[in-house]
Amino acid sequence: MRSRSLVTLLVSLTLGQLSVRAQLQPDSLQQEEIQTPVPHLLSPDSIPKSALLRIDSLAKWGITQGAYPGCQLFAFYRGEVIYDKAFGTLTSLTGAKSEPVTTHTLYDLASVTKAAATTPALMLLVAEGKVKLDAPLLSYLPETKESLLGMVTLRQLLHHQSGLPAGINFYTDLIDESSYEGSLIRYKYFAGGVPLVGKAWGNPNFSFREEYISDKPTEQHTLRFGQKKYLAPSFKDRMMERILLARVSSNKAYRYSDLNFILLQQVIERVTGEPLDRYVQERIYKPIRARLYFNPLEHGVKPHAIAPSQQDNFLRREILRGTVDDEAAACLGGVSGNAGLFGSASELAKVCQLLLQHGAWGEKQVIPTATVRLFTETNGAGGIRALGFDKPRSTGGPTGIYASSRTYGHLGFTGTCFWVDPEYDLVFVFLSNRTYPSRQNTTLIRERLRQRLQDLVYEAIGATTPR
Repeated sequence: MRSRSLVTLLVSLTLGQLSVRAQLQPDSLQQEEIQTPVPHLLSPDSIPKSALLRIDSLAKWGITQGAYPGCQLFAFYRGEVIYDKAFGTLTSLTGAKSEPVTTHTLYDLASVTKAAATTPALMLLVAEGKVKLDAPLLSYLPETKESLLGMVTLRQLLHHQSGLPAGINFYTDLIDESSYEGSLIRYKYFAGGVPLVGKAWGNPNFSFREEYISDKPTEQHTLRFGQKKYLAPSFKDRMMERILLARVSSNKAYRYSDLNFILLQQVIERVTGEPLDRYVQERIYKPIRARLYFNPLEHGVKPHAIAPSQQDNFLRREILRGTVDDEAAACLGGVSGNAGLFGSASELAKVCQLLLQHGAWGEKQVIPTATVRLFTETNGAGGIRALGFDKPRSTGGPTGIYASSRTYGHLGFTGTCFWVDPEYDLVFVFLSNRTYPSRQNTTLIRERLRQRLQDLVYEAIGATTPR
């Protein structure tokens, strides 16, 4: 196996200083040689400027079509940053005056959290022998013993084959049922209702239960629920009760569920004795100097440095800017296994690069090589999932047409994604706030802009053959 050198990045770029990559010695997969990148591609310094300008044009076109107010795009290829740009504004879909997006703007990464926080944390625990992928959940969460969840394994959770439903509207338990008339949520328009997701409409004329939500922090309400609302930590117990009562299908076919990663978070926190955010900060982000945060406002990040994710006229009744968009994560105080991480494209790319380098960062081995390979190369759910990561599909799917079958990564609801392709030695990151001001905006998805931008990056490096 050959050593691979990482070119020192320019000071202006935010990946930081990376030294020579350590030679990788996989242990559990010793017999399988790591494949070398496709040989016919262009070198980083021979990429035509015109090819990069095509990426600019499509990113800007997305703004003119109202797909998002602004975005960031980052690409890392054969040890060099080949693209690191920001477009548009933080809030305007109409061209009205607004703060411009910069390459340092933080975005709500949504479900990218699953692959950039929860999964790397699980990697460490598996490597250290503290958890086993095929152990039942009851081994770590005894309260699941009397539930059908008790025999679900960590592997099944990572592959989204637990049998759990896609999600639960936990926030309904925060609301005083006597404070509103009629239904809280309806699936057709009604007078006074506000649009939620899809065909759902919500009744905003309700009050919160005082034992759970306060307009100011108190001894009882210590977690951030919104910029001006605070949550009682005791609500987590109610959430777990509802998960344990959820219907668990005996059919373990693939069904994407946020609940899987909320449960994985509970395993991580129970085994380590630390909150998920603190654990990944100390064990993953600090060693690679990645400025990624849960609850960025608690870390001194100013709201103007964060792209808003939506105008929430229903639950929190405010612009969500620095507080997590996802309601389940908000019900956990902004730190959840399914969502809650914030960062810029270049900072998220550091985690991607760590994975591409099989856990090595300069002279440090942050995650053991064999463990990274186990998680990223194990196929499950009919080949569309790695352990904690999404994979390309034979047709359509979350990636562009050139991404190799070895590619892994994740999408995020707010308009985000990352993809790591070992065969092309390529990292692709795209971040946007397509949900601002409204989650009803599906132009990014309908136009497959994330996939088309990824295709342009592959074409820029010389890819010509679709997967």
